[in-house]
Amino acid sequence: METPRLISIAAGVSPELTDDPCTFVEVAAEAGWRGTGVWYEPSSWTANTTQEISKRVKDTGLTVVDMEVVRMGPRGDCGEGLIEAAATIGAKNVLTVSLFDEIEATAERLNELCTFARDFDIRICLEFMRFTTVRTLADALQVVQIVDQDNVGILVDLIHVFRSGTTYDMIRCADSSYFPYAQWCDAPSEPCGWSTKELIRDAVDDRSIPGEGDMPVNEFESLFDLTVPFSIEVRSKALRDDFPDFLERAKHLLSATSTAMTYTS
Repeated sequence: METPRLISIAAGVSPELTDDPCTFVEVAAEAGWRGTGVWYEPSSWTANTTQEISKRVKDTGLTVVDMEVVRMGPRGDCGEGLIEAAATIGAKNVLTVSLFDEIEATAERLNELCTFARDFDIRICLEFMRFTTVRTLADALQVVQIVDQDNVGILVDLIHVFRSGTTYDMIRCADSSYFPYAQWCDAPSEPCGWSTKELIRDAVDDRSIPGEGDMPVNEFESLFDLTVPFSIEVRSKALRDDFPDFLERAKHLLSATSTAMTYTS
């Protein structure tokens, strides 16, 4: 069933394919998704990868909602190369996270990426997570206000909203133009633990399909206008174990997610 909101399968749904994004895009299209994310692995990505994915996107009519991930930090990152690839394949947004120790250094590098991406009409979106320097929505808002560019954004991921102590009211009060897309999932009400290691495991293994966990997922859905795409970020060991076949996993996730949506804005 097609939903009024564009929903996209996040690249993290099949972490086994981080070195094979071409297959991931093919699976997304064959499973019936209208949108997809693309994972950029610097060590294996080549100019040929860019061209192959670009061809698949054009042939299938998929919308590339985002490309990930630029890990900004003192040792450098893959930002410019990822943005150039994103421009060729038609990605609308680029996801970034910060490994810097300071908000100011994060803002400086994010500003550089926004400047580089401007001519490509790409938004650079900063994700906040409790286990990074940019821990909360408030932190992310501080960074993007320092950057002050119209192609900067914030990626709101439901699981990180709850783990960081960010509230739905905080999202409602923020400038909605900062949120060009959002990540939707479900999860247990509490993580397996609150250490950095446990929170990372929570994010990469313990998510669930919307409606199958403990989170108020439909209230989250209502925070965003229907024009805002949702990237369905269900990184889940249980989902991977239950559906080892990539195509069947993608089909099941699409069907279950479409059923969970309320279609309200």
